[in-house]
Formats: sequence, structure tokens, C-alpha cells
Amino acid sequence: MRSPIFSMTRSVSYLLLIGSIVSSYADAVEFNTSVLQSMGLENIDLSAFNGDNEQFAGKYLADIELNEQNLYYNHPIHFYIKDNESRVCFTSELLSDLPLSSELRSGVQKEPSHTTDIGNCYAFEEYDPAILVEYDEEKQKLKLRIPHAYVVDFDSYWIPPSQRDYGISGLILDYNLLQTFSHSKNNGYSYSNNRFSSYGVMGFNIGRFRFRTNYQYDPNATKKFERTQTYAFTDIGSLNAQLYVGELRSSTNLFESVQFKGATLFTDENMMPNYLQGYAPQISGTANSTAIVTVRQYSNIIKQIQVPPGPFTIRNLPSYISGIVTVTVEESDGQTHEFEVELSSVPFLTRPGAFRYNVNIGELDSRYGRNKVRDKFITTDGSYGLSNTISVNGGINYTFNRDYQAYSLGLGLNLNFLGALSFDITRSENKVDPNKNLSGQSYRFNYAKRFNQNTSLNLVGYRFSSREYTTLNNYVDMKSHDYEQLQLEKNRLSLSVSQYIPDLDLSVTATGSKSTYWNQKSNSYYNISFSKTINKGLFERTRVTFNLGHNRSRDYKNNTVGLYVNIPLGNDAGNISYNNSYNGGSETISQQLTYYNKGLGGNYSVGVSMNNKRDFSGSVDYALNANYNTNLAYGNFNSNVSYSDHQQFASASFNGSLTLTQHGLATHPYVFDDSSRLIVDTDVSGVGFIGNSAKSNIFGLAGIANIPDYTKQTYLIDNDNLPNNVDIPDNVLETTSTKGAIIYRDTHAIGGEKALVRIILPNGEHPPFGATIYRENGADTEVGMIADNGLTYLAGLNNKSTFIVKWGLDQSCKLQITSTDLADLSDVMCQ
Repeated sequence: MRSPIFSMTRSVSYLLLIGSIVSSYADAVEFNTSVLQSMGLENIDLSAFNGDNEQFAGKYLADIELNEQNLYYNHPIHFYIKDNESRVCFTSELLSDLPLSSELRSGVQKEPSHTTDIGNCYAFEEYDPAILVEYDEEKQKLKLRIPHAYVVDFDSYWIPPSQRDYGISGLILDYNLLQTFSHSKNNGYSYSNNRFSSYGVMGFNIGRFRFRTNYQYDPNATKKFERTQTYAFTDIGSLNAQLYVGELRSSTNLFESVQFKGATLFTDENMMPNYLQGYAPQISGTANSTAIVTVRQYSNIIKQIQVPPGPFTIRNLPSYISGIVTVTVEESDGQTHEFEVELSSVPFLTRPGAFRYNVNIGELDSRYGRNKVRDKFITTDGSYGLSNTISVNGGINYTFNRDYQAYSLGLGLNLNFLGALSFDITRSENKVDPNKNLSGQSYRFNYAKRFNQNTSLNLVGYRFSSREYTTLNNYVDMKSHDYEQLQLEKNRLSLSVSQYIPDLDLSVTATGSKSTYWNQKSNSYYNISFSKTINKGLFERTRVTFNLGHNRSRDYKNNTVGLYVNIPLGNDAGNISYNNSYNGGSETISQQLTYYNKGLGGNYSVGVSMNNKRDFSGSVDYALNANYNTNLAYGNFNSNVSYSDHQQFASASFNGSLTLTQHGLATHPYVFDDSSRLIVDTDVSGVGFIGNSAKSNIFGLAGIANIPDYTKQTYLIDNDNLPNNVDIPDNVLETTSTKGAIIYRDTHAIGGEKALVRIILPNGEHPPFGATIYRENGADTEVGMIADNGLTYLAGLNNKSTFIVKWGLDQSCKLQITSTDLADLSDVMCQ
């Protein structure tokens, strides 16, 4: 009797021979089994290898490229055999995933060219000779070349509403835990404080609806446990909008935000393709023939389209583009001509023909002051792009009892090389005082200009309000008699400038604002920062920053000056920082010397600090400081310790999230705001991900927090570091999440023993050489092939494993594993 090892070795040789035959021919292939029969094999079935161009019928995962732009990664496509040729099956689903014009899509789908078990296949490449379809098997990439006239604008990462994933139902808890201890001595007295607190979000998802409530826990507070906000939300794909209901803050671009109970509907630009987000003007020109128009900035291609002869307009430019762009028109005879266009971006400018809006309706919710205000109100505002240079915006804000009303109207102007400007005027009427009606106006303008690639005047804003102008928040403060909070603003000026000097590798940024009030002292703030990197000498890569700061409010004034030096020590030796700052409010000078590095599974720092009065009066306070933080699979841990003669302080915090679904409990890092989370079912613990700290827990579930919404995202399982006896055939996970969703993906992990198995049929024979083996797991994953005398190598063997062996046209048998003992696997019955 031949040994299994000898038989398996010889079988592998046969399979290598098959592979060499397949790779030797480019035409259709149907194998003649006489070659293998001459080697002593009689029970052979190689029908699975019949095909063309090394590509056989079936389902594959492939990248899709459209006109040299990546469109999809690992997208399912199907192949079928027709006239001894392997062809891509363009199903209606695949055609709907491609950014094709309605003319092309309807024309292609008039009549199917072939029907398979997955449905109709359409002759996409036969619709127009200019359409080219090529499959690169080596790179597993489907390359499509389609004339621009048939292609609509697309964002390769954007997800249309029909393909968005609203996730599964489940419970969520996003929590922050903080424990602090402090001890201080002052004037002979000692003070100690030991405190635990927590805050976060609780909630649940049902279908496409999300329910959330924010909580706070503090045993030292009047209310130890407090629910601070409860709300529900969902999106409306057809409107590119979010709908929120509950305890909210109003969404608005023209008025001050207020706290209320009710509903808000607002445009969410994240739901739109990137080329429709924000503001970008149109570019117009004229082509003398069918031409290719290319828009470039700093030699980078922003947009390229084909246009017919005559005037053309490019509307869908990315919103992040600002400054001068170069437009090149390449005519069909090879001649080219160029022109430049200045693009500016500023708030309150809207793309031509686009409409952005906010609608809020409900009941005001004042929580402070002697009287609670529960007036019903509505506030709404919107912006519409009239043309390439003009946008109009306006809004209304009033209470249903007519005690408060405000109306706003404004313009946004694109001034081309002069920048961009917006202006609006708001009139308010306030009848909260029965003895006096307050009515006034507020005027506001904003200006932005990017002077060149390195200089940007990001925003200059100015508002003037008359003495009797009031906001809706002012109305609430007056009606609740909360005059401590009442601020009647008179003037407000804000400025933001940035400048980079390449020759010096010096960055300069400046921000500032000043507000004056009719009834209170003024507020002012500014911050100026100079930052430079040393590129040569002993202190190469050292970063030096000098900072000036000013902050003044009603009861507080402070000026600061700081010098911050960060010195890298090279390789993995960490870095040293030295900080020296002066605080004018306390008139103290602080100096810190700190060493930072990675280690102990995270990041740590140790340092020493010195604090003293500006004139060195009084004692000098020295302190030792240490910090450690690490990102774990289940959350983030951070700790601080500080020790000095007068004060000792220690703190430890941990934040993370829990997600409970019908698949079990997932533990993962903290999910911020209303972001989404991805729950991956790996069946076993210890499965990690590439480029992510997530790892499956004892329930076999891993959680990835804060996955981006409305865009395609890809996550990779770390197959190189899987636990023993675990195999995951497809380690690529794709998401198309909606806001706040619990996305679920099953990896169909194969867990269990690996062994060489001999398969026999009830009649004592073996399945034919070349028969295919599938795991019965709902996905019918292909896992192996029968070799000589029924031998095959199988992974993921456990007492519940079930496999299906298929050969010929419709022959099959089921293989059930009841024991992983190697002696029991020498001959396994397939029935």
C-alpha cells in the first residue's frame, strides 16, 4: 500500500502539471485527461479548469478601474463562458454601481446577452466600440475605458443612498471613567480630595433610527447621576439631510444656536460626493472642437472632462480648491490653449444652483434662571447659489407668541482675485418687557483671501449690533431673569492669518477676536505663533516655537509668553522638550524639562518643573511629573502623577465603548459624538487588524470605532498573526456606513485542526481527482480539491465541520466531521 505522503506528493506534481498546461495557452482550454491517465490515474474530473485566458466562470473579488481612476476595491464580479471565451457578466447590479449616464445604462439593459444562475448578463462592451473592457488577472483588476460622454461625475469613495449600510440593531454605551486624588498643604492646613466621576452616551439602534442620551455621574454633585440630553436621529438620503428629534441645540448658519426640545432638519454635506461639498465656483470657456479640458493647480490634475464644440461649463469642482487654477483646452487637432481662473472660498457661498438649509422647530428649553422659558419657536435659514459670483442667504427666527422675531438677509460675493466677501443684516424685535419693545439691527460681514500658496487670510469677520438688538438667547435670559448671563453685544471683530516662509522653514499663524458689549465689559483674545524646524547641524529636526497670547474677559485678564523646544534624540531614543512660559495673570514663570518615549506597550514621559514668581519673591516650587498612556483594543488608558512639597496629585482615566447585539458583546475604543462603529465577528478571540488596535474579545467580536460615514472604507484583518488553528480566507472588510450605525461583518473564520484526510464514497470508491471541496457555512467557501485516491488537505476541522464535495455537472456528496482524532480522519465517508 502506498503511503499517504507519497500519494500526496505525486498528486501535487499532477496539479503543477495542470497549472503549467493552463499557463501555456491563451485560447480556450478543455483538458484531455489522457495525459494524467497515462500516469496511472483513472478517476479524473478537470471540468473546473475548462475556460479561457486563465479566467474561469464564477465569482471573483476584483478592483475596478474606470478611465485610470480607481473606483472600487475588492468588488464582486462574475465571469461566464460563451463561445469558448471567458467574459465579464455585467449584471444590472454591477451597472448600477458604475457612474454611467442614464442613456448608456438604459441602452445596455434593453436585452440581455446571456443568462446565468446569478441572473442576466448584458453586453456592455458591445454597446459602443469605444468601450473597452480588460481584466488583469495578475493584479485582479477590471479595467474599463469609457468615453467621457457616457460617464457622470463620481467620487470613488462616495456611497449613493441605495448602497448605504444602516447596520443592525443593538445597545451602545460610550463611557469615560476618571479617578483623581489630590493632597495639598497651605498655611499649616492639609486638604485631600478623592473623586470618581464618569460621563458618556447610552443608547440603542433600531433599523435606520438611532436613540441617544448623554449622562454625567459625580457623587459630589447635587444630582449624582444626571441625564443631560436625549435625542434620536436618522438621515434622509434623497435630501442629503439629517433629521434630529429630542433635546437639541439648533442648527443654524445665521443666528445664534439655542437649546430647545423639538426637531431639526439640516443639510449634511458629508452625504454628498466630495465634488459637491462646500462652495466652488464654475469655470466657463469655449472649445473649437471636441476637446479635453483639464483643470490643474500646482501641476496636480483637479478635473478632466471631454466637452463638445462650443461653450462649456465645469460645475463640480472640489470645495477645498482655492486660489489660481490653470485650465487647458486640448482640441481634437492637437492644439492647446490655456487660461487662469481665481477660485475663492468663504462661508455663506454656495455652489451655483445648490441650496443649503437648516430648519428647527420646537420649544425653548432654558435650564437656568428663576423662570423656565418654554416658548414655542421656529428658526430656519438657507443659502442658494444664484450664479458663479453671487449667493443669497436669509432666515427667520421667531416665537409663536410673537414676543420675539428676527429676520436676516444677506449676500455672498465671489470677487475673484480680490477674494470672497459675504454680508448680511438681521433685524430683531423683542417684547419680553411689556413696558418697552426692543428693536434693533445687526450688520455682519466676512472676508477671505488666499494671496498665494503660502499666505492665507483665512477669515476677517466684523459684526455691529445696535443697542436694542437682541438674540433669541438674550430673549431667554431676559424672560428667565438670568441677567448674569445676559450679554448685549455691540461689536465683534475676528481675524485669522497664516504665513509659511519656505526659505526659513518658518510658519507664522495669528488668530484674534475682540468683542464689546452694551451692558458689560469687553472681551479680547489673540494668539500669535512662530514655529521653525532646524534642518542642519547638531540640533537637526529640532522644532522651536515662540508664542504670544492674550486673553481678557469680564473677570479675568492674562498675557502669556512662551518658548517651546522639542529635540528628537534619533531612532527609538525618544525626544526631549523644554518649555519656558510666563503667565501674566499669576505673574509666575514656569519651566519644564520632559523626556518622552515609547515603551511598556504605550507612551510615557517623565519630567521636572520649576515655578516661581517673576521677581523670585517667595519660594520656588519644584515638582516631579510622570505620564503614561496607551491605546488598547478595548479603549484608551491615561495616567498622571505629580509630586511637590506643597501638593501631590494622581489621576487615572479610561474611556471605551460597549456594543451589544444579537451576536454578542463587543468591547472597543470610544466612539465620539454620533459616529459609527464596525463589529467584526471572528468566532475566536485574539484576531487583530492591520493599522488598528482593535482585537477580538472572548466572545469572538472585535470593534472598530469612529468609522467614516457615507464613504467606502476598507479594513484588513492581520492574517500573519492569527491565533493557532484559525484561518480567515478573505481578510478584506468593506464598509459603507451611515451616521451612527452599528455595522456588522462576519469573517466566516475557519477554526479547528488541520489534517490530511482521505475521502471515500459509500460504494468504497473515491471522489474523482480534481473534485472541488466547499465548506458548508452559508457562504459555501471553496477550501480544497481532491487529489489521488481521495486525498485532500483540510483546515478548520472540528466536531461540527461540514463540507460538500462537487464534481461533474451536478454530482456531489456531504462530508461531516465528527472527530478530530487523526486516526478517525484516515478514511472519512462522504454521503
